[in-house]
Amino acid sequence: MLFSEVVGQADLKQKMITLIQAGKLPHAILLLGQEGSGGLPLARAMSQYIMCKNRDGNDSCNTCSSCVKMNKMQHPDVHFSFPTYKKEKTKAPVSNDFIKEFREHILQFPYSNDIEWLDVAGAEKQGNITSLECKEIIQKLLMRSFESEYKILIMWYPEYLGNEGNILLKLIEEPTAKTILIFVSSNADEVIQTIQSRTQLFPLKRITDMEIKQALMDQHIPEEKATQVARLAEGNYHVALQLLTQVEDDMLTRLRTWLNCIYANQGIELVSWTLAMAELNKELQKKFLEYTLQILEHLIRVKRLGSNNLSLLESEQKIIDVLISKGLSEYAIQDISKLLNDAIYQIERNANTKILFHALSLRVQQLIHRKNVSLAMSS
Repeated sequence: MLFSEVVGQADLKQKMITLIQAGKLPHAILLLGQEGSGGLPLARAMSQYIMCKNRDGNDSCNTCSSCVKMNKMQHPDVHFSFPTYKKEKTKAPVSNDFIKEFREHILQFPYSNDIEWLDVAGAEKQGNITSLECKEIIQKLLMRSFESEYKILIMWYPEYLGNEGNILLKLIEEPTAKTILIFVSSNADEVIQTIQSRTQLFPLKRITDMEIKQALMDQHIPEEKATQVARLAEGNYHVALQLLTQVEDDMLTRLRTWLNCIYANQGIELVSWTLAMAELNKELQKKFLEYTLQILEHLIRVKRLGSNNLSLLESEQKIIDVLISKGLSEYAIQDISKLLNDAIYQIERNANTKILFHALSLRVQQLIHRKNVSLAMSS
């Protein structure tokens, strides 16, 4: 993976490049950032740059034999460690047992997370990184390198180590020459303190909406759709990609339909809308409610400050203008927002979503229904 393929993190990428070029990269690194901020892609890009035989300025050449192998995650001197689960009763699991599936998954979904990976791997129990895995890591890194000057370990989610991670302490403190350990974490509180204290922290920033939008547009996503998805993703590029692949229709359309049914008191249409919402997966249901909350927040800002400094789509501005014209008060917005947040909480706890969305609709209708007139919200 190239540095140019990693979304955002411009300052951190430049820092890494400078350290590598100067030969001053720490031997033990903790890449820490929220889910979807690009920790694993950045670790892969950094490793490829280190191994590249013909660096092209501030990036790998992407064509030498090392880069070709790195792009397939098959370089013999770059090792991956990640959460696994026990498939057999007699053998503790190690990453090599799952490496083929892991490569396929990460190459297809480079911004994936631990939950998604373990689901793909077929885990029925909590994943972990075992003591046997730690011992195998030590053996691998004590061996001479096969092709390159360096040996690299990328451990994805050291949170799964537990106290077994103490087995690695001597390796971290006294690594063999030209050995680099990269730990990629999304929650430092769950990484054992003995490892945190022996690694140099490289924090990842939240990816901005503009950076996500540009990355999506670089994939030929229309600007309006890229803008909407970037806002919903809230700095998580993994979520942004999920929204692109999972949402066939527009959340704005769902919101417009919902409001029309509520304002016009269209009971049958509202039931149909509820059934359609219940068919969506849990994450999309939550994202719809979060998107509605965003629209209501923007409505308050427009009422108080105007819309000059808001990055609203024209269709979103139209919905807000109509809601303002219908006299939706800030008091009602506060009450509706509480209902929406409560609904998100209930969805996370596996509530019956048919009942939930129907009850939510009726309660919202009580708060905003003033006139038996349909909103003119057609696009």
